[in-house]
Order: sequence, then C-alpha cells, then structure tokens
Amino acid sequence: MSGTQTIKPDKILKELGELWTNMGKSDEAEDQSHGGGLLRACAMTLISFADDEEDCIALGEVIAGLMKEHPSRAIVVRVREGEDYLSARVFAQCWMPFGHRRQICCEQVEITCSMDRLAHVAAIVGPLAVPDLPRVILLRSARVVRSGAIRKILPLGDKIIVDSARAGACGFGEIGGLLDAGHIAGDLAWTRITELRSLIAQVLSSRKPSTITIEYEGKEAGPEARYLDAWLEVSLPDTRVGLKGSGQPGSGKPTIIRIDGDLTIQLAPGGAEVRIGSLEQWASLPSGTDEQLLNSELSIVVHDRVFERVLNHITA
Repeated sequence: MSGTQTIKPDKILKELGELWTNMGKSDEAEDQSHGGGLLRACAMTLISFADDEEDCIALGEVIAGLMKEHPSRAIVVRVREGEDYLSARVFAQCWMPFGHRRQICCEQVEITCSMDRLAHVAAIVGPLAVPDLPRVILLRSARVVRSGAIRKILPLGDKIIVDSARAGACGFGEIGGLLDAGHIAGDLAWTRITELRSLIAQVLSSRKPSTITIEYEGKEAGPEARYLDAWLEVSLPDTRVGLKGSGQPGSGKPTIIRIDGDLTIQLAPGGAEVRIGSLEQWASLPSGTDEQLLNSELSIVVHDRVFERVLNHITA
C-alpha cells in the first residue's frame, strides 16, 4: 500500500489476519514434520514515531529485542520530508526461546509518511491498537514533536516515552504537559540515572550531608544532571545542592558528585569510583542500551510518583 492512496485501518487488520493465517498453515506443516509450534503473543500496543533518516536497522533491532520481554503489536511510524507519501506494510517478528521448540511471534505494522500526511496517521493508528491492553508511544521523532499533528498523536497512548537527551526531543515543560493532560510519562534521561541514584542513596544511608555539588561536562547542564540535582533537592530538603559546569564544550552529563568535603563519586564508563577520605571503592554502573532502558520503562505502565515529583520540582 503506497503513494497517494488512502490507507484504511480495516485493510491493515485484514492483512494482519491473512499474515497469521498463512503463518499458521506453514507452522502446521512444520509441526507435523518436526513437532514444533507457533505462539502468537501480545501484552500491549507499542507505537513508535521516528524520523525516516534514523538507522532503520538499529531501530528494528531495538524493537525486536523489546518483543522478547514485552510482546506487543508494534506499530512503527517513520516520518520523512517531502509531500503526499503514505505507505504501510505488515510482517511478524518471531524467535524461539532457548530450550523450546515453539516459536513466539509478534506482529508489526510499519507506516511511512511525509510530513503533510502525518495528521492522517492518527486516524490509521488508533483503530490498530489492541483492545483492553496498554498503549505505549515511543516518541523519537523530532519532526513529530515540532508538528501541529502531535495534538492528535498523543491521545493514542496511555504512556508516552521520550528521551529528553536526544536532539529535538520534548523538554521538561512539554513532558510536564503530558502529565497535566493525564498521560503517564517516561523519560529515558531519567531512567539512565537509576543505578547512579541507587548508589548515591546507598552511600548516604548513614549520613545527612550539608552540601552536594554535581559537576558536569560542558557549559550547560544536560537532562541527566538536572534530574539528579532535582532528585537530591526533593529527597534532601535540608541539604544545599548545586550544579557546576566545566566551562568547556561537553555533553552536559554529570561527571563527579562531591558530598561535603570528604566524599566524592567520580563517574567513569561502566561504573564509578567512590572515595571516602582515604578509602576508595569501585562500583559497577551499567550504562544501559536503548533496549535495556526501554525494557525498564515498558515495565512501568503506572505513574512513577518519584519521577513526577522531580519533574514538577524542575518545572515549578
């Protein structure tokens, strides 16, 4: 289905039905000869919006990986420049768990549209959502964030996941607007510092610091540093918490956390060096791939009250 033709949701659903029918016939023959089988799995509808220039292979691998932990009807919308283009195709993602002879399969719909057809996509995607299951939107497209069509797109999801560290992504105010509109919101920039927050909480379990300084690389603090600063301010109202940049070009990510005058947490790839006086200890902090971060966010389909309090603190 492509070009200027109208794409109707019922036609896509029919194609999905035919896909499973054909796969079922193939599986029946395979089952008779090898004793295997096929299981159709779905726990949610995952709707991803990405710019068409984004590496389609990398995004496809992330979604395929997510299916193993969170089997879904995946709907991927690729937005591209140009005019009057709209196409769709359906296929299945299948894998065989280790030690099993039955394949597990999830269905995927891929829609590619030009910017001027983006407003029509909401009417296509909405009816494709699986009834009575959570609907999650992964918003990776800077074009969608900037477009007026976003007002039609956001109501498609119960939870909206963004990455405020990506260029052109939603900012804190826009994420707060999602909460005000009744959505569950998630930000991978917040998810990235989960292990670091856990380490800081462990280090501070037996002390009440008077000052904490978060040093970051660059002239402007990035989302991770700002989230960390706000989390500490909310958690430790009697502690003076501040941010300090390196003054040189950089990503804005935190590099060192200085606590009072005797404790530092210096971040490094894969971990952190914790120094208390003359004592040094290494703590492992997995950096987390997009797939791992999204797996964590997809496990939370209710409001994350800690995240929401921190976000409200930033936007207040």
